[in-house]
Amino acid sequence: MRLLVVLAAIPLLAQTTREDRWRSDIDLLFTTVQSRHPNPSTQTPKEEWDRAIGALREKVPAATDVELAMELARILALARDGHTFLNLRSSTLFTFCQIRVAWFEEGWVITAAPAEFPDLAGTVIRKIDDTPIEEVIEKVRPFVSHENEWWFRSQVASYLASPEILRAVGVEKTRGWITINGEFPIPSGPGTVWGAPINAQPKFPLWARSLSVYYWFTYLPASRAIYFKYNVCAEMPVLPAAKFKQELESALAANPVERFIVDVRNNTGGDSAVLARLLPRLPTSLKKIAITGRQTFSSGLFAAQDLWSAGYTLLGEPTGGKPAHFGQVVGITLASAGLRAQYSTRFWSGRPQAENDSLMPDVVVPWTWAAFAREEDPFLEAALAF
Repeated sequence: MRLLVVLAAIPLLAQTTREDRWRSDIDLLFTTVQSRHPNPSTQTPKEEWDRAIGALREKVPAATDVELAMELARILALARDGHTFLNLRSSTLFTFCQIRVAWFEEGWVITAAPAEFPDLAGTVIRKIDDTPIEEVIEKVRPFVSHENEWWFRSQVASYLASPEILRAVGVEKTRGWITINGEFPIPSGPGTVWGAPINAQPKFPLWARSLSVYYWFTYLPASRAIYFKYNVCAEMPVLPAAKFKQELESALAANPVERFIVDVRNNTGGDSAVLARLLPRLPTSLKKIAITGRQTFSSGLFAAQDLWSAGYTLLGEPTGGKPAHFGQVVGITLASAGLRAQYSTRFWSGRPQAENDSLMPDVVVPWTWAAFAREEDPFLEAALAF
């Protein structure tokens, strides 16, 4: 469960210099986090936090705003808590090239690219500027708040598209540009993104449809399966949980159903109590399967845990969320650079697989670029064959 409250950093009138404003923000952020987070020093001793914060305050006069923001992100990431982070996208300090990147079994792949580089989509990244992609990933890693490798792979992708982030870690050579594999120089800023093949029809895979709709379902007659996509842990005013549950019950009564599949691979959270209001009582003869992935996080993770406890077989990737984790976040805005951060206020424990970094599926299914490019869904295919 995540609760978002926003606190704003309002500098005192006397704090008119850049240095005063930055130091005020540094003090506000870390005093707040260290006093309200349940235990930010779980994996990093408080002494290391204090040394890093003190060094950052000393750097303020000589460091650029980007360098200070990056160091704020790095220090917050010491909590090793995916809910506690600095949102670098929230500030105009950082720009982003018009590419989208994702990790597949084949490596880091560009899934969408600027219109002037249509052949770039589908490219496996070997290097950015002159730096091998493996080194780029490790250079950026300390700045990404995460508690397992799967959430890191989900979150780091956007960092790879920012020239300012890459310059700060020693990758970018030409200010405002990044070059992929020595062939494709891409500027940051607005532009048209060519996203193929995932926008094609009619094969457009079920998992990628209606991602902004909190929950929906369809009956698959050839497989005698109900596929229930659960994207956000929240109720929709246009389709309350009670009405959605009735529609599911009607579909179960009207059709021969052998499998009931709940897909939470893209669910990053909300209100963990909603799922129970959506699910109907199922016949014991049905095969019950839940699909998980690297974006299954926070209350989305709770949904996967609840389904597993209810007898569903988990199938897909390990979750981005950690079974026992910090959460229930509060937001804070730093006035000096317009940066937004958030931090956890509660620790959630006593959940299934609490000892693991990820909720591990019963059946692990690889996610490949080859399948993505063919608009196939190996997760759903495995669920339908299970």
